[in-house]
Amino acid sequence: MRTCLVVLALCAGLAVQPGRTQPGLPVRGTVVVVNQQSDSVTLIDLATREAYRHVPVVGGPHEAAVSPDGRQVLVTNYNKQGVGQQKTLSLIALPSGDTVKTIDLGEYRAPHDVRWVDASRVVVTVEGSQALLLVNVTSGAVERVFKTGLAVSHMLALSTDRTRLYCSNMRDGSITAFDFATGAKIKDVPTGKEAEGVGVTPDGRWVWAGNRAEDSISIIDTRSLEVVKRIPSPGFPYRVQFTPDGTRALVPHANASSLVVADVATQTILKSIPLAMTKADKPSTAGVFPHPDNRHAFVTVRNDNSMLVLDLVTGQTLARVEVQTSPDGVTWSPVQR
Repeated sequence: MRTCLVVLALCAGLAVQPGRTQPGLPVRGTVVVVNQQSDSVTLIDLATREAYRHVPVVGGPHEAAVSPDGRQVLVTNYNKQGVGQQKTLSLIALPSGDTVKTIDLGEYRAPHDVRWVDASRVVVTVEGSQALLLVNVTSGAVERVFKTGLAVSHMLALSTDRTRLYCSNMRDGSITAFDFATGAKIKDVPTGKEAEGVGVTPDGRWVWAGNRAEDSISIIDTRSLEVVKRIPSPGFPYRVQFTPDGTRALVPHANASSLVVADVATQTILKSIPLAMTKADKPSTAGVFPHPDNRHAFVTVRNDNSMLVLDLVTGQTLARVEVQTSPDGVTWSPVQR
């Protein structure tokens, strides 16, 4: 009996420690977290809630995307402190964390956001070159260039049917729309000051943009390419992602210590989920990635050096996992270690 009491006491102690994760997560797979200032990528086993490997990359990484088969993740090496703009992508095997290759983009600088197009190609913003690139991951060749001609072309969104490509231009406060097949620019759509986060709904009908310097979210009709609604959203709206079923928009707010959840159909904010279990008094929400179950999301907290698992329905923080310094981009793979 005494042994049982000791074990119970130890378990209770673990449960209240802010640096520990909670047991019994309802999701599995591997979460990939990009650590800006550590020049690394952390791999997290959701089954054990363990950060099991910190993978060094070239430098200044910001975003990452998992391949369609879940077996690889591509990381953008963006801007390394004290060195400047980078020009490479790091391809890492999952779940091992072994580096497969480093892709040199040549003349193109500051790759930031990235999405897989198919099993062998990605599209990536190259902020320093005012463009986006279609890159063949197998050969390393740049197959197409999408020129924005605008400064700080930062984040991107690719429609599910691969017909439209969108990117945010922070300096200009706009979203650029491209014909993905031809690379032709269709239109620059003014949205608001320092437009950064951008996402397109799974049905391709709407583009949402977070205007971080004016605390608003702009919604663009993709048929007319006009802003049809602006939603006030205080707290530095930083990124935009949609749940796979297309019903919810997820918008991290870096200065509000929360994840905003909005309804796509009514174009209204449903709730603001506060971040819990952090060591920071005012946690700064950074990246977000929704789980395919449409209920859970993975969020990075830059000033807490952590990744949180949130329940979008109850608003609970289910787990916290320590990563490395200044985590930003986050993504998920179904592959389990």
